Amino acid sequence: MIYSPEIKTLDPCDGKIVWAPTKSILFISCLTIFLVFGYSTYSTTNVLLSFFLTAITLSFGHSVGLHRGILHDSFSSSIYLKRILLYIAVLTGLGGPLSLRYFHDLRDWAQRSKACHPYFCHYDNIFQDFIIQNNFTIKMKEQQIFRYSNDYGEDKVIQFLEKTWLIQQIPIIAILGLIGGLGTIVWGVCGRISICIIGNWLVSHYAHKSGDLIRVVPNACTQGYNVPFISLLTMGESLHNNHHAFPESSKFSLQKGEMDPGWWCIQFLSLFGWIKSANVAEPERT
Repeated sequence: MIYSPEIKTLDPCDGKIVWAPTKSILFISCLTIFLVFGYSTYSTTNVLLSFFLTAITLSFGHSVGLHRGILHDSFSSSIYLKRILLYIAVLTGLGGPLSLRYFHDLRDWAQRSKACHPYFCHYDNIFQDFIIQNNFTIKMKEQQIFRYSNDYGEDKVIQFLEKTWLIQQIPIIAILGLIGGLGTIVWGVCGRISICIIGNWLVSHYAHKSGDLIRVVPNACTQGYNVPFISLLTMGESLHNNHHAFPESSKFSLQKGEMDPGWWCIQFLSLFGWIKSANVAEPERT
């Protein structure tokens, strides 16, 4: 990614928090349905199904396809694989790939500035941050412009996923409904989406506030922290200090003993030649 020259003239503190209706209604609806009907539809099969679908969605979709894929362009593969991974990514319910890329770059730019709006830094207490981050967004006074060295934004399939990310849940609902009825929908769709959204927020909240600070990004108002004890559950995303220090690296685990399932997925895909090469940080040489 390349920042345009005009980005440097904008104020990362000058923004207003506004309600995001699609984001808010989806989250509240899925969480409410899961809390109301989850107990009555509980079964070992439904729990295992939800766990499996959530793990696939967060690992191959969000962590690999979205975050390490088009957001940081940290590995090389065919566009066909990236389209498949991005399809899995939109099933998290977090949004379309291009709008998520824009917000990710907006947040990264703000966090690496000398000061930024509290929304980007998770300054609020955990309850307030939970409500704000999952129901609201930020509207900056001026439109930020980012220029990219890749052409993902021009790809017709990725544009289609951007426009239809919300309704991509419908085929999943239909399939799960045919397989197991209401219970599989409650656990496989509403439970999965709720866990993906809450999990993504938890990583952002804690990994920008406390944990292991091994490397400091100079002049940044917000640092990333490693929270290694939840790295397995977060697909390695909680190794955020490593990621802030080396954002171009496909591998987030840089210290001994750190678990990075997202990197394991990349290694798995590489076995079949589907991923040609991946950027890997080598801290000892930097």
